[in-house]
Amino acid sequence: MAPDDRIEVASSRLWAFFHFSLTRFIFPARMVADHIGVSTNIVDFWLTPWRRVDEHLPLSHIAEVIHSRGFFWDAISVESSGGLNPLRGRGLPKGQARAFVEQVRERVNTGAVTLPPQRR
Repeated sequence: MAPDDRIEVASSRLWAFFHFSLTRFIFPARMVADHIGVSTNIVDFWLTPWRRVDEHLPLSHIAEVIHSRGFFWDAISVESSGGLNPLRGRGLPKGQARAFVEQVRERVNTGAVTLPPQRR
């Protein structure tokens, strides 16, 4: 994988409008996956954009990528092997969410260690 190989998905402004979320309308939540891991960038409140939560989960610690499909928008949850504090994104465009999940799953699976068969 190339170091510049990254995929990004952001919450839909239309989703934010229908959910009356001014913060998400102005500052969409973002999930980024690259050769190192998955990161999120979420602004807490529209009036204080300098207060935001940036989280990162290395590929080696990803246990599961959950893709919840909705009628109009999707949600993604990336769970760690420790089981605490999954990275979540809601209100994501369907095509971008599908591509994001496929690419993250592919990267996790290629990074997985395969054991040789046991001799008897």
